[in-house]
Amino acid sequence: MNIRSESNDSAAVQPIPLSRRRGLVFPAFAWLGFTSAFASIVIGSLLQSKLGTLDALAAAILGNWILFVYSAAIGFAAGRWGLSSQLTLAAVFGRWGALVPGILLGSLVTGWFAFHVVLTATILLNALHFSGAPAIVISVIGVAFAAPVIARLSHGFNMTAIAFPAMILFGGTVIAHYLMPKWTVLLDGSIGGTLPFGTGVCIAFGIFVVSGTMTGDIVRYCRTGNEAVLATAFAFLLSNLPFLILGVLIAAAGIKVGDLFAGNDALSFFLLALVVVSNWTTCDACISNASVTLKSAFPKLSWIIASAAAALLGILMAVMDAVGDVFGWALFLSAIVPPIGGVIVADYYVLRVRVGFSRFRAAPVNVAGLAAIAAGVGAAFLARQIVPGMIAPLIGAPLAGSVYLVLARLAPSRLGTDLGAAPHGTEALD
Repeated sequence: MNIRSESNDSAAVQPIPLSRRRGLVFPAFAWLGFTSAFASIVIGSLLQSKLGTLDALAAAILGNWILFVYSAAIGFAAGRWGLSSQLTLAAVFGRWGALVPGILLGSLVTGWFAFHVVLTATILLNALHFSGAPAIVISVIGVAFAAPVIARLSHGFNMTAIAFPAMILFGGTVIAHYLMPKWTVLLDGSIGGTLPFGTGVCIAFGIFVVSGTMTGDIVRYCRTGNEAVLATAFAFLLSNLPFLILGVLIAAAGIKVGDLFAGNDALSFFLLALVVVSNWTTCDACISNASVTLKSAFPKLSWIIASAAAALLGILMAVMDAVGDVFGWALFLSAIVPPIGGVIVADYYVLRVRVGFSRFRAAPVNVAGLAAIAAGVGAAFLARQIVPGMIAPLIGAPLAGSVYLVLARLAPSRLGTDLGAAPHGTEALD
């Protein structure tokens, strides 16, 4: 996805016509690179320490399958009609109603930018034994990671293609050098842990639930909805899940992730370089994700302002260590984000049936949709308080979708769920 074209004209604010779609390969590799994140290895390692090896593996697998089904349902609709995440939200929640979930998602994805910036700074400070002020180092890394997007020197999700081979090389090196000598004892660790299993599932799910909900920014370049589903499968089942599992196995071998870079030898510096590349491309994708959303929500906003605002928010979150508790952050996301997807799925597959996104909302605000999100979020947080190990997305998303369908049936005109005429240009997508 070329950032220059995103910032200049219609790519961020209009559906992608079929003639400009790029098929499966580009979206699949964009997603592969985005989800082959070093953060998944870190989180997998933490899951093993809190759940035990077997439960951590099971939580990673179940969480990613739930994430795949959730994201694929959204991705099929967005890919079928060539819609960015914000255009999908506009079709569901109305032009102005879409600003609420859109700004929320755009802000939350910068949280992952912040996490990767802090992670990079921490690894570099420890590996290089640098004694500089962490806040300054974090700020410098944040600016360096965001600058190519702001200056339109990078190509958005094209950059993530670098991360996948880098992380494959990283994983292969770690397996050969550290895990193979201990392969006979990798599953001999503790069976249980202090963390409820359902909480581990939520954490595995929450890693990419924001970008999964915003999957239209990637899969809109697919030619069909089925291609979008396949691209999503590549992302979560063939990329994120294996790296989560690698993190679990590293911890099961008794190795701390930070120790991989502490050897002061060629191997340690080689692994460090691969991780910096991975974190940079992930940060690039996060800022691109947030910027496309802001540009689509506010078409008159220049690309530089949209991307700089997203980067500034991310750097501030990094300096303030707002996502330092990565488990707490992932759990928060697993409760607050899925209701948005629940409403999208209910709207597309139940209310619209064969109409699809050929027609947008007649009203500027879909009150029923926003009310359903609030109900789903409230139910997810309440369920977690009552039953700490509850798998929150399995509560919030279905409940939000159900509430939305009930409200749409009761008062479609008053609550803004009526559909308007087909927008100009969508006939080419039919």
